[in-house]
Amino acid sequence: MREPSRRDFLKLGLGAGAFAFAGCGREPPRRDALAPPASTVTVPGIARDDAPPSTPPLSPTPKPVPPQSRGERLLLPGTPSETILTMEFSGKAGPVLMVLGGVHGNEPGGWLAAEEVASWPPAAGGLIVLPRANRIAVANFVRTTEELGDLNRLYPGSPESPLPMGRLAAEIVAAAREFNVDVVLDLHESWAFYNGRSQNGTAFLGQTVTTGIGPRNPSLGRDIIARVNGNISVERDLLVERDGSAFRSDPTLGAPGPGQSQRGRSSLSLGGHVEGLTPILVEMGQKDQPIARRTELHLQVARAAMELLGIA
Repeated sequence: MREPSRRDFLKLGLGAGAFAFAGCGREPPRRDALAPPASTVTVPGIARDDAPPSTPPLSPTPKPVPPQSRGERLLLPGTPSETILTMEFSGKAGPVLMVLGGVHGNEPGGWLAAEEVASWPPAAGGLIVLPRANRIAVANFVRTTEELGDLNRLYPGSPESPLPMGRLAAEIVAAAREFNVDVVLDLHESWAFYNGRSQNGTAFLGQTVTTGIGPRNPSLGRDIIARVNGNISVERDLLVERDGSAFRSDPTLGAPGPGQSQRGRSSLSLGGHVEGLTPILVEMGQKDQPIARRTELHLQVARAAMELLGIA
């Protein structure tokens, strides 16, 4: 008898709800970066006029601070796959976190959590949330369809892709670049739990956190696991780290550029497509774990990420 597949078990019959909100904003005072003063070099035995010039180390260019604002943007506007990207910026300097939910429509814990996260105001930096990425799949409670494509196998996407999710992937990448996103949390669900799996595969990834290529690999993923596990008393629910080093270059994407040595097609490749970004894939197990509990754990992961980034 074959092992149960992911599709065999994902028959929960949950419906999709409405989601939208209005945006507003105000302009804060302009904040200009001040260059550090040049240091003075004294060389014994050499007159100051003859001293070799001192070249101070270059400081990283500070990222622009968006004004305090809250709003939304339509991705794939005017199409059946049109979906809402929510954005809130604190007006204060800090990292920007992007949260993805509903990449697969039959993984409700992820998109229900993302909808709630979209209402959380960041204390610093910014928070961008795409609660129902594959809106049609969510409405029909299916993983996806051949006509839509699998968003988590199509990054970095293309505006000319024949698949709606290929075009959505391109819009997600473009938004991450536009808003200088530092971290992406991609919230998913598997069927069985990774610990105790009888075989490898996407149906056995429950309770895992995987960090992709990026400047916060591996520390941020490990810190999230430690913080969330500190609140879990049931051993079965504990999060475990999964090795993300296998997500390497996809030869169909051509030769990688600087800093893009581990590119691929899943969200774990986003660090190879957006400079300075670290992606984190989160999977909760559905087997004998209620939707409410899976959603709660996703929310704990999102809260932990915001706290560790200093934006909660």
